[in-house]
Amino acid sequence: MKTLGWIVPLFALTLLASCAQANTASSAVSISYATTSVEKKGEISICASELPHAKILNDCLAHLVAEDGYSLKVTVLDWTIQNDAVAHGEYDANYFEHVPYLKTYNGSTPLYAACKVHYEKLCLYANDVSKKTLWNGAKIELVNDVSNVERALQLLASNNILTINSTNYDSSGSFANFDVANPNNSVTFLDAYKNCSLTCLKESQLCQSLPDYDFGIIPGNTAMTGLGDDYATRISFGETASEELVSKKANIITVTRANKDSEKTKELVKACSDPRLQTYISGTFGESVLYHFENGLTTDFLAA
Repeated sequence: MKTLGWIVPLFALTLLASCAQANTASSAVSISYATTSVEKKGEISICASELPHAKILNDCLAHLVAEDGYSLKVTVLDWTIQNDAVAHGEYDANYFEHVPYLKTYNGSTPLYAACKVHYEKLCLYANDVSKKTLWNGAKIELVNDVSNVERALQLLASNNILTINSTNYDSSGSFANFDVANPNNSVTFLDAYKNCSLTCLKESQLCQSLPDYDFGIIPGNTAMTGLGDDYATRISFGETASEELVSKKANIITVTRANKDSEKTKELVKACSDPRLQTYISGTFGESVLYHFENGLTTDFLAA
């Protein structure tokens, strides 16, 4: 079983504050980076999804690799072409996917998971930040994608809001019978929440429609993009992901297998293992993003 990543104790934060002068990134989190002049070693190019990936790279990782003489060039790219872009040598690495998705890549150039970096939690977001505690009679929106509906219902069930009716599952145990048009027929709300209601919407509509509801269960990337910079203040509660799930679905830095042991890859992995990255992620994204580092240079995650 893998660990959930670095735990930064209080004394470590104190040490960080006593390091070189603070270099304020574009986020609200204040982290110290070394400012002494070092030998320039070149540029590392990386393509990434916009949120939270490119923000993490620009706001924190760029400063960490700069301490060792590297500059980081970040390009926001559609996720559907990022693996091909790395395979074709257009970028040194990408940052958008997890290992299960990388395993589906069938290009002629083998790719490799250099390290795991973060996990995005599914959370319940409040329309009104002054009313973040779910109440009896609240209207809740959730995505209409059945694969994500089950996860959303499990989030509510784990917080003792409702139970998921067994009729949603077929004889093989698959969540196959859920009716997105009538979601309230598929669950049983506990007495304390018996007057609550669910509505399923397209993921692209969730953020825009949140003012019409009291709460929304919104996938991480969508919430970060659509709810504004203060989206984390809207979080009522998030899923309690198992250690196994966090490790399995953690987002990774991907490189070509041929570049697995290159100095640039080693530098990216080193920077991702820095405790200051955990400080940045937890301080910027709140409960919705968990820092989770595992070293792919010592463990081939694709072989598992």
